[in-house]
Amino acid sequence: MNSRIVASSLIAAALSGPGAALAQDTFRAEAALSYLQFKAGDVRNKTVGAEATYFFERLPAQPDYPLEQAQFVERSGSLGATYSRSRADITGEERLSDGSSYGANILFARPDLPLIVLAGYQSSRSGKVRASGSQVELEADASTYQASVGAYVAKTTDLLLNWSRSLIDSKTNTGLTSTITLTTVGLSGEHLMRLSSSGHVALVASISQHSFEQPGLASQENREYSFQATYYPTTMLGITAGLSLNRGDDHFGAGETYAAGVRTFLTPALSLSLDYRKFNARAASNDGDTIALRAAMRF
Repeated sequence: MNSRIVASSLIAAALSGPGAALAQDTFRAEAALSYLQFKAGDVRNKTVGAEATYFFERLPAQPDYPLEQAQFVERSGSLGATYSRSRADITGEERLSDGSSYGANILFARPDLPLIVLAGYQSSRSGKVRASGSQVELEADASTYQASVGAYVAKTTDLLLNWSRSLIDSKTNTGLTSTITLTTVGLSGEHLMRLSSSGHVALVASISQHSFEQPGLASQENREYSFQATYYPTTMLGITAGLSLNRGDDHFGAGETYAAGVRTFLTPALSLSLDYRKFNARAASNDGDTIALRAAMRF
């Protein structure tokens, strides 16, 4: 699907009726469409997705802080769901079916409590491919479980302990199977502050350890350090820059990731965002580029 169609269709729907601006002073849900394009070596992948979030508290539509930060500042829990379709083109391989992914998450947070608890699940299918000139077909399924627990240590500052585990099962039509387990444990923190001059800044930092396990092979461990800053010159505009450093045994995952992005609210209800990530890999010919577009509507 063309990325312009994704953005334009949501804008048209928003501007065609009263949804162009929230009729009330609060919102309770957000729906979004997204388009992602990834390129690394001989791999080209395009993904179109949809997501929906329901907030347990009514959130202010036009606060005196960045609109993007409403859930974080108001400490609202939420229930979310995602679905996407993807197509990867790999040099030397024939694509037999597209991939797909779906997931759900629940966040527990309350305005009168510092506690934060998050749980999530995602299921992904790579789609089926076949090497040119071969009759062997390969596909992979992945299940990811996620959990976080933490607390607000100040009004707009939190600390979280994060855990996730992904089980990636690969199989062929000849009966060969393989399982990879990826486990991640880490700490993260977020802080939003108002600048003395004008605007706001949101800072997000994390440190995590990734463990890769595959039967018959020695386990591998990588450590990753990430930092991201978003400057809000106004409550409706955020400009983001970030850096991640990954080091360890897994050379395919090791490298540096540079991130840049912008999100703007055209109205208190409608927002558009553009994000770019550049991965400079330690392994040869493994560099990657990701571009993501997203349009979201609040209700």
